[in-house]
This record gives sequence, structure tokens and C-alpha cells, in this order.
Amino acid sequence: MQLDRLTAALALGGCFLVLPQPTAAQQWQLDMGGNSVAYDTTGYVRSASIAPLLAWQRRAAYATLGGAFAEFAASQWTSQGHGDLSVLFAPAGEASRFRTEVVGAVDGSVHSGGYRAAASRGELRLHVVGRSAGFWAGGTAVTGWTSSSTGITSALGPTAGVWGRRQAWNLSVAWMPYRLEGYWFNEAQGRASTSIGRVDLTAYLGGRRAPSAAAIPNTAWGGGTLAVWFTPQVALVLGAGTYPSDLLQTLPKGSYLSAAIRLSRHRPPTWAPASTGHALYAAARGASELRFAVPGASRVDLVGDWTGWQAVPLQRAADGRWVVRVRLEPGVHRFNLVVDGQRWIAPEGSAAVDDGFGGKTSLLVVP
Repeated sequence: MQLDRLTAALALGGCFLVLPQPTAAQQWQLDMGGNSVAYDTTGYVRSASIAPLLAWQRRAAYATLGGAFAEFAASQWTSQGHGDLSVLFAPAGEASRFRTEVVGAVDGSVHSGGYRAAASRGELRLHVVGRSAGFWAGGTAVTGWTSSSTGITSALGPTAGVWGRRQAWNLSVAWMPYRLEGYWFNEAQGRASTSIGRVDLTAYLGGRRAPSAAAIPNTAWGGGTLAVWFTPQVALVLGAGTYPSDLLQTLPKGSYLSAAIRLSRHRPPTWAPASTGHALYAAARGASELRFAVPGASRVDLVGDWTGWQAVPLQRAADGRWVVRVRLEPGVHRFNLVVDGQRWIAPEGSAAVDDGFGGKTSLLVVP
């Protein structure tokens, strides 16, 4: 079970900025392993777990649905679930650097002893995005409920954050002050990730400052995950760290160690800057053939404004290039290539412009 992921999702405001890349893709993975968790009120508790995750992404929309089932000693068990949806809008036009994002999320957990908890979150964000960095600010509303409470707890507050990408490195920092039961809390979280060969590394660090009148101690947390990919579909995942108490669902603070085998549709892609060029591709009116060099690819699809951003497969020619025939109306068209169903790129040598989502899209001119 990916305890660092699950507890971050269950914690108040516990999401980092995710700007979905503009590709149409579905991903699934399944982690099977063991965990050792120490809550701040008890010793270590060991369990075996299974954790599925589904992700769906299509240009400006990104959604995930995940969960975990863990079995403890004495036939005790717990089940957790999480779902979220993020949608980006470009009110000033596709070429604008400004984006509006709507985020919604729900969480829930059930324990064999009868304890149940649930939470929901909604956010509205305004993004200023660049090719490899950006900023966002907005507001959030969060609710929480437990089977031992008499009503629903809610929290409101602003949010702000920055993100950046450089080669295989991804970094994000979020600040989330919120008002809960008459008190203001300040919470900040940061996350960094990278890939080195067959290894994916992720680290996170956070802290929460509580007012003295609330009688809740200040707390800090951190940890990381290491995934070693033996094949594009199989990895060993190791995790360790701490996580904060959940004030809305009254879940305790804890620390954990975990190890799991991950089965995946494919290894999640790392972000890399798109190549740039100076010459526009040009095609004659009517049917035309486009040819691209994509070294190391086993599959290449084309997505463009004339396909409704639906993937069209390319064929590999005798010279190793990837070929597709198109029929286009005169004008300027936008397109990209999707490599192996994962990586969205602007072809080498093409003129590329910002796509508004932190990446590049290529231009195709038909005279």
C-alpha cells in the first residue's frame, strides 16, 4: 500500500499541484505488499495490503480513482478509497498563459471495528503557466465526517503554490492556510521527484503550525518512495516516512515502512522539455504525407486539432521514419506526437508554441 500517497490524499489540503499534460491516456497499477505503521498513540502495526489505482487523462482533464485494502492480525482490516478530478480552462484563449482550474476530491475509510470516516474537497485555482514553471492561487473548501462525530466539520481558506520542471526533475510547493472551528492553521507542503535510469524517486516534506489556543501541537512530516523498474510493467516499490494527523477525520499521526510489487500498464512517463525548431511544416492542399523521425519508439500516434485530439496511429517506413497521410484544409493547424502511448512531444525541427499547459504544440501550415 502506498501509505505516503494515501495519507497525503486524506490530509487536509494534502494535494500538490498537478498540471496534467495534454495527452489522452489511461493508466492502471496494482501494488501488493506489506506495511508497518506506528501511530502516535500505539506501537507498530503490521499488515498485508493490496492497492489498485486508475488514472485517466485527456488534454485539460485529469482524474484518478484509487484505494487500498489492508489486513491486520486477529482478522482486523481497513479499507480506504480516494477519487479526484481536475479540469483546466483557458478563458482568454488557448495561447494565453492564464488557466482556471476546478478541482474536486472525495476520500473515505472503513475499519473492521466499525469506525468510518469521509472527506470532500473543492478548489478553484488561477494558474499562470510557462514552459517549465508556473504559479497558482485560489481558494478551497473541505469537509470531514466520522462515525463517532455528531455532524460535519468544515474548513475554508486560500491556497497558493509554485511548480517547476527541469529535465527529469519535478518540484512543487503549496501553501494552505485554513480556518477550522474558529482557528487559523498554516500548512505548507513540498514535493520533488525524478527518474534515474530504471529508478523513480519521490520525496515530500511538510509542516503545520497551529495556534496555541487550539491546544493542537505544531507538527512536521516527510518521507519518500523509491521504485525500481525491472520491466516497463513491473517494479519494486519501497517507502518510508511520517504523515500528520487528519484534523477533519480525526485520524492520528503516524510513521510507516512499506514494500510492494507494482504491476502497471506501463511505467509512468517523466516530463522532458519539447524540442524546438525554426521551420514550419508545410503540406499541400488535399492528401499529404507527413514523416517523422522518432528514435527508440515502438509506437507513435498523431493527435491534432483536425482529429479532435484523438490519436491516429503512424506506420513505420523502411527508412525507420514514422509516416501518416492526412487531408487538411488551408490554414495553420496544431498537432503533436504521442510516443509509446505515454510521452507527448513536439517533433524535432518543428516550430512549436506554448500549449498553455506547460508544454509545446507543433504548427502545421497548409497554404
